[in-house]
Amino acid sequence: MARRPVVFAVLVLVTGVIIGMVLYSRAGFFGLTVPHVAAQSPSIYGIGIDEPAFTEGARPGVVALASDLRFIDSSPDTGQYILQALTTFPSFAVTVGVFFLLWRLLWRARAGVYLPQVAGQVRVVGWWLLAGGLLAPQIEYFAMMALLDTMTVNESYYGVKEIPLIVPLVGLGLLALANVLRTGVRMRDDLEGTV
Repeated sequence: MARRPVVFAVLVLVTGVIIGMVLYSRAGFFGLTVPHVAAQSPSIYGIGIDEPAFTEGARPGVVALASDLRFIDSSPDTGQYILQALTTFPSFAVTVGVFFLLWRLLWRARAGVYLPQVAGQVRVVGWWLLAGGLLAPQIEYFAMMALLDTMTVNESYYGVKEIPLIVPLVGLGLLALANVLRTGVRMRDDLEGTV
């Protein structure tokens, strides 16, 4: 009977996250609700803009340049839609996974912090953040370059994307915290054995 509120809470959390992503995503539901696909070039261009709307707003001696180049295909096929979804889905999966794992961690820690289950759950969250923080940006970048390949010739660049370090660093910090908690569990067990 106690599992019913837990299952309900998980369903509410997952539904809320999905609805939030749908409502606040700039590309709709992983880019699948718009009638076109868009890919951004990794190259930086210095294209001068001669439109009066931009040149009139600039001070004397200032030139208006456009550096980002986006390609939009208004008649995409299924493969392009899948690639567009992969440009946002990995980060979403990492985020939802972290929320779920943190919820499980808090649920297990209600009986105390220095328990083997809590240390194990902290280690799982740390590994999830470390792996997800390293892999998700690479998968999204590879999907963007593959999508760009379907629309252009010689525009994509299949290299390693620069990784934002905050997520892997938090993962490493949680792995270190898990080791501290595991040591605390051992020390507590030793103290209880001697008393």
